[in-house]
Amino acid sequence: MQVVQMSQFIKEINEFPLETREDIFSLIACFINGERLNNTQFKTFKIDKNTKILEFKVKDDRGNWRAISTIMQGKYLVMVYAFHKKSQELLEKDKDVIKNRIKRIEI
Repeated sequence: MQVVQMSQFIKEINEFPLETREDIFSLIACFINGERLNNTQFKTFKIDKNTKILEFKVKDDRGNWRAISTIMQGKYLVMVYAFHKKSQELLEKDKDVIKNRIKRIEI
């Protein structure tokens, strides 16, 4: 599987602390290599009936960090959104950003 990063994702992930970025990309590499990630590191779910996402999760002393992706055409892991999560639930504004970015994917 090939990893593709949307330009907005790159800007957002670059604002993460370096160690957190390294942890996120380590989780992504494990996923790509077929390793099973536990539920504190990874979650997959639908944010609406047509939008399935994969959430890579890192928790450290600075908070909860998320990198959101989707799989396109069965062979591309498209990284669409990165953010510092501050609430238990995924906020509607975050869901809207994710859905809008996924709609714009061109592969």
